[in-house]
Amino acid sequence: MAILSSPAEPAHPVASRGGIRRLPLGLLPALIFLAVFFAAPLLINLLESLRGPGETHSLAQFARIFGDAYYLTVIGQTLLFGLVVTLACALLGYPLGYAVARTEGTFKVVLIFLVVTPLLVNVVVRSFGWLVILGGNGAINAGMRALGLPKLNLIYNWTGVGIAMVHVLLPFMALSVAGTLETLDRRIEEAARVLGAPPHRLFWHVTLPMSAQGLITGSILCFTLSIGSFVTALLLGKNSTMVLPLLIYQQLTVASDWPFAAAMGVTLLILVSAILWLQGRLVGEPRGRP
Repeated sequence: MAILSSPAEPAHPVASRGGIRRLPLGLLPALIFLAVFFAAPLLINLLESLRGPGETHSLAQFARIFGDAYYLTVIGQTLLFGLVVTLACALLGYPLGYAVARTEGTFKVVLIFLVVTPLLVNVVVRSFGWLVILGGNGAINAGMRALGLPKLNLIYNWTGVGIAMVHVLLPFMALSVAGTLETLDRRIEEAARVLGAPPHRLFWHVTLPMSAQGLITGSILCFTLSIGSFVTALLLGKNSTMVLPLLIYQQLTVASDWPFAAAMGVTLLILVSAILWLQGRLVGEPRGRP
């Protein structure tokens, strides 16, 4: 009597094994690239941060960071700066994203182009442009003088750095919100409108909750990019706006303390990773998968 093969066994084990062999081979270039340019630098940075006196390894550099009030203040300033920039991007980016999602035709194309324009300009050029606009003899203060108003101090402080950061990060928030709003079922809003919901209740109880995922995603992008910003803080803030990336740069170029700079880099990486983990917890995994 013929023995029936188990349905759990592959029909072509050789082909199946060949497929397993071919899969890593096809991914090999990408894996090599990630290993050389991503994993290896992170590993080297981690080992450097653990370097102690002589050839020993210890957590002395991290104890130095979290045991000094100045470095804790810099970390707090970095997180607070990221939070303020994110809130500003949310307040300005949500209406902009809503406009992108609700318009059609040529006007929508033009609006999207205007939204992404800050990303098309080099960060150094963009920062020098803000220096020209916000400087003591810039366009804003020229207008203030023409109106007989006092001069505004808008550069080399948190105000100038914040304005420049909101300018470059606003597209991330607007496009994240627009992408979520475009996928929503407009019939839900129409049903709420037919049932008599006024515009403000329609927005707070229907549109905003359904677009919360895009708002959270945009907020995470803005926050992580703002706390990792270096060029804008250096050119528009100098030493008056000390954030963690700028402090790392000083430790490398001025103090030449590579282990301490590496430890601060690992600290910044842990902060960003924690924010990404929080994003996963807030957004959640898709349900209903068969």
